[in-house]
Formats: sequence, C-alpha cells, structure tokens
Amino acid sequence: MVGSEEIKLHIEKIISSKSFGNSTTYANLLRYLARCTSDNNVPKETTIASEIFAKKDFDPSQSTLIRVYVYNLRKKIITFYQNEGQNEAYHIQIPKGGYALEFVKKRHDIVEKAAPLRTMLYVFGGLLLVSLVFNLYLARSNNKRPLIDQNGLWKDLVASKRPKTLVMGDLFIYNEIDTLRNLIRTVRGPNINSLQEFEAFKAGDFNEDVEITPLNYTHLILGSTQWVKKLSEIFYSIDDNYSIRTMSRFNPKQLQDSDLLVVGMHKTLGVFKNFYDNSAFEYDTENDAFHFTKNTEVITYRPSGDADNYHTDYALMAKVPGSNNNSVYLFSGIWDTGATQSLKNFTDQDLLAEIEQKMKDKFGTLPKYYEVFFEVNGIDRTELSSTILYMSAL
Repeated sequence: MVGSEEIKLHIEKIISSKSFGNSTTYANLLRYLARCTSDNNVPKETTIASEIFAKKDFDPSQSTLIRVYVYNLRKKIITFYQNEGQNEAYHIQIPKGGYALEFVKKRHDIVEKAAPLRTMLYVFGGLLLVSLVFNLYLARSNNKRPLIDQNGLWKDLVASKRPKTLVMGDLFIYNEIDTLRNLIRTVRGPNINSLQEFEAFKAGDFNEDVEITPLNYTHLILGSTQWVKKLSEIFYSIDDNYSIRTMSRFNPKQLQDSDLLVVGMHKTLGVFKNFYDNSAFEYDTENDAFHFTKNTEVITYRPSGDADNYHTDYALMAKVPGSNNNSVYLFSGIWDTGATQSLKNFTDQDLLAEIEQKMKDKFGTLPKYYEVFFEVNGIDRTELSSTILYMSAL
C-alpha cells in the first residue's frame, strides 16, 4: 500500500518534470484532484470550475472547459511516464468519465504511443464512418422534430429543391522520395493545399536525388466528424439529406448543381476562396491572418496561443449567391478551431437563435446574404466559446 505522503511526492515529481510543462493551472488541477480523491470527495465539473478557474456560474452543458483540461492533464501524465517516469513502479491515472485519481502498479498497457500519420488517417476515416452510420441510425428513428427554425437562416436551404452538398476542406499530403538513400517521407506542407499549389511547389528547385509525388489520399481534421454529425441530425430532422465531398476531390463543374455548405480552414477552401471577393475581410495567405480595413486603419486578426492548449482563433461564417441561383454557405477559420465553431454557430439551436436575433436587431430582418466574423477561444483544438466581432448584410 502506498502512503498519502508518497503519493504527494510522486505528484510533485510529475509537476516539476519537463514533460508536464510549466503550467500553474494544470499543476493546481492535479493537486486539487489528488486532494479530493484523498478525502473521498470526487468533485463535479461545476466544483472544479469554481475552485480552479473561478467560474461561479459554470454550466457543463454549454462548455467543455473542464473536460478539455482534464483530457490534456491525462496526456501530460502519460507523457511523463513515457519519459522521466518510465521507471516508476506506480502510476497515477485519471480514468475516463471521472475525476478521481487512481494510483496503480505499473502496467505495460497504460503508456500510449503516438500513431503514425497513416494510422491517424485510418482513425479519422473510421470516425467519419461512425458519423455516417449514426446518420443512417437517425434515419430509422421515429422521434424527429425540426432542430432549427425553418424561417430563420436555414430558410433557403429548407425551401430549396436542389441537392445539398457538404464540401470539407482537407489537407494535401505528398511523398518525398530520397532515391539515393531509398527513403520515403510523407509530408504535410502547410502552404500546399491543392494539386495546383503542389505543382507550383514542384516546379521549384529540388535536389536531383529527391522526387515528390502527390498521394491518392488526404488528411481530414478531427473536427470533420463533428461537422457530419451535426448536419446529419439537422437534415434528418427536416426530412432532407446531403452528399459529402472533400475539397481535393471537388469538381468546379459541380458549383452550379447544388446548394453548397463549405467547411474548413480558410487556406483549404480552394476555389471557394473566390466567393469572399466582396468580404470585408482579406485573407493573408503568407501570414495566415485576416485583415479588416476600418476607415483607413487596417486591423489584423491572427491566432494566438498554442493550438494544442489554450488559444484564440478567428472564424468567418457567410452566405453568398452561387453562380446558378443556388446558395453557398461558407464556414471557415484560420485554424480548425475556428472552422468548427463557425459551423457550430449555424447548427447549435441556442447559438443560431442568438445570431438570428442579433441580425434582426441590427438589420430589422434576416438578410438574404451576410457574413459574420467571430473570435473563438479554445483548448487543444476544441472550441469553447465565440464572440461576434463583426456582422454585415451583403
């Protein structure tokens, strides 16, 4: 049996390690969970929010703040045991679904290994498949009701008889082959987001012993599963459906055929970047930022913080006319957090109702075409909250 003093020393060893990092918040959270566990008083999310984050009116149904922080804390603890703590006889664990600590003898199966890129792609593909299966499950349910106001911002989509298509911004990947050493690297270049950009990159100077070739698969970010799930729920609730395309497989000839919902990081929007020509915001590809001109002043919005921890992102949500009297709905962020929050503001009943009311207050009615610019706060690429910074009728 391990004594309470030994447990405290072990926890302080984790907190002081390089793997844990220099976060006072995570250190306080771990100490707090340890103290509560020692007192046989497992805390609730609201208690943690109040004690650690000073949020007295915290609502777990409206925020994932505590779950995300505990998720990150688990990762920090696992990283410690992969590095400095790999020879420790006992391990601290936070079982999923709860906030009590467990102090257990070392097991070989608690250390998580980083999955290679291809494995991660399979995981994301599997998650996407689960979402599609969930969609089919919904189709067999008899308890449906519209999840949105059919006279609100969804009005044109509900009334339209055109097919609907979700286009998801995916990440371009290519192979770099070192023929001299017979080595192959799979590369994700942040400035290469389409076959056209790849060809321009390929035309540059390369070592004659290196060959680069595009792959026949791409990378979908984790948020893609949330996009599919939320849209599936809503479309089923209004007796409609939609098809799915990735940006890398989207044929511009399809621009006239459907009403389009386009979601992704702004740099992955491909041909749909042209639909922002009348936007008040100019996207800066080189610096990955939005520029907004107010009078003669140029305001720059650029993400800040660590995408894998607490950070701020920016997002655009817009509806614009298509080329054939169809509608194009655009949901983008500089990072994936903003992209996901942008669509969430269009699919979450409460958030959507709030935007619709603010539009009515500002314009007197819901404009047919519009754009809304948000500041988004998140943790570990998971969106937490958003604030409207700008709203305009187009």
